[in-house]
Amino acid sequence: MSQSQPLSCAAKLARVVLDNCGPLSAEEVADEGRLSEAQARDALEELDDAGLADCVCGLCPTKQEVYALTDEDGA
Repeated sequence: MSQSQPLSCAAKLARVVLDNCGPLSAEEVADEGRLSEAQARDALEELDDAGLADCVCGLCPTKQEVYALTDEDGA
């Protein structure tokens, strides 16, 4: 995996949380990773921009976006 910029600490933590717990919403990542919801949303956006995570569901009953790691994460 080659990236132009290193991931933030929050994005690294969100990546580990997604790897361990599967697809999650920003609220769930925040709870599991002990981050604020804003930090979790920013971290998930950072992972998405880096191609390491994708939004896999935005039409859930709660209307929350749910993210999962991509197969190309190199982990």
